[in-house]
This record gives sequence, C-alpha cells and structure tokens, in this order.
Amino acid sequence: MGTEERAEGRSAEAAESRKIIHIDMRAIDERPVRADRVRKSVGAENTFPVDLFTYEAARDQLREIIDKVWEHCERSGTRGRTITLKVKFANFRQITRRHTGQMPIGTRGELEQLGGALLEPLFPVAKGIRLLGISLSSLGASEVECDHQLSLAPQ
Repeated sequence: MGTEERAEGRSAEAAESRKIIHIDMRAIDERPVRADRVRKSVGAENTFPVDLFTYEAARDQLREIIDKVWEHCERSGTRGRTITLKVKFANFRQITRRHTGQMPIGTRGELEQLGGALLEPLFPVAKGIRLLGISLSSLGASEVECDHQLSLAPQ
C-alpha cells in the first residue's frame, strides 16, 4: 500500500470519527421511539411563581397536582401502591418522601390524604417551596378491572 493510499485511509477514518463525534455532541439518535413499553409510574409536578411558606398553601397546590395524576389513573384504569412526594425549595434543595401500602391506592381522597400526610411534617419551612410533585408507582390494574378480568375465567 502506497503513501497516498494510507493517507486516504487515515483521512476517511478521521472523517468518520468527526462524524461520530458530531452526532454524539448533539445527542442525535435516529433510533425509533418505543412507545409500547409498560408505564412504571405516573406523576405530575408544578413550579410556583411565588414560593409557598404555609402548609395550607402547599396543600391547596398539591390538590391540583393530585387531580392531574388521578385523572390519568381513572382514564387508564391503573392504580399504584407507592406514592412519592417531591419538594424543591427556594434554594433548589430537593427532597422526596415516599409511602408504599399493601394495597393500591383506590380513591382520589386516599391519594390526597397520603400526599398531605407526607407533606405536613415538612412544616414550618425555613426556605419557601418552589416546586411540588406527586407520583404513583408500583402500578397495576384497578380492582374494578381486576374483578372484570377474573370474571372472564371459566368457573
């Protein structure tokens, strides 16, 4: 192999390396999105324009977030056993509090009660709350769907 051929080979390798680096640096990923995966959790969060300092104000905001999560649960027929509360303070410190029950959370009221129970011990707060979020995980079908599925089995 002559000098020119080796130089062309190295030039082609360098061009390919530059192309790979270009793609990696820009996070270009041409693989198709797999939207058929099983959802592992459902959640919502909200960042507030004014920091929250009282339990009452935080609880009221949490109710709106719970509404979003519960709407999804109702539409999809899923329920979760684990509730996670996410709190981000004005100084951007973030904490989570979690509770896992034996049975899936069955009602919106139960979700609100558990969310409030996770939130209340954080007060009073020294730094205001900038963001609140709620998520449900350990998902499964609602009891209504489970009963319906069981009734299809031969008896």
